[in-house]
Amino acid sequence: MQGLDLRDGVSGLVVYARRDLSALWQQVSNAAQAQTALHDVLPALIDTYGAAAATLAADWYDQARAKAAVKGRFTAIPADIRDTGAHALVGWAASTAADYPAFQTLIEGGMERRIANFSRGTITGSAVIDPHAAGWQRVGTGECAFCRMLIGRGAVYNKATADFASHDSCRCSAVPAWGGRPHPVKPFTPSSRGTSKADQARAREWIAHNL
Repeated sequence: MQGLDLRDGVSGLVVYARRDLSALWQQVSNAAQAQTALHDVLPALIDTYGAAAATLAADWYDQARAKAAVKGRFTAIPADIRDTGAHALVGWAASTAADYPAFQTLIEGGMERRIANFSRGTITGSAVIDPHAAGWQRVGTGECAFCRMLIGRGAVYNKATADFASHDSCRCSAVPAWGGRPHPVKPFTPSSRGTSKADQARAREWIAHNL
């Protein structure tokens, strides 16, 4: 299973999470009514599907390691995210959204991001402590200017403090870069067309704090 297949697997989990969340939407009619229920339901949804995403990513990592015939023994460690920020997401969406549909969109996008972070954290965390990995690289389709700039660098991140920068509904993922082998993501120079100065500044700031 390649990086794209892992992202598709995580996306499948998100579909199930959205389906479960739709049951809540059917029981309420506005954001005020939804907030109380979300504080109870959302953390459990993120934890449940996030744990599944972490397991999926750990299996993927081990399979990728075996396929690459990497020497030495190592088993990927599923990410254990104790505070997913689910409660903060509910409060932020309530204070930010202009209407109820926008509130729902923010909740669903934030939930997807947090579930995917379990998968990303599993790959990045394992690649940092795996003695035969040089670190991890960002992969994705570059659906926004910020992501395109980070993917385009082809950088290898090997610090435990290097967070995976993501946004709501972000499709980017991480892959391990094995030591002494060609890196899976090659640097390229992405077009600056359509990239705002704010996006460029945000990407430079993130890179400066994570390399």
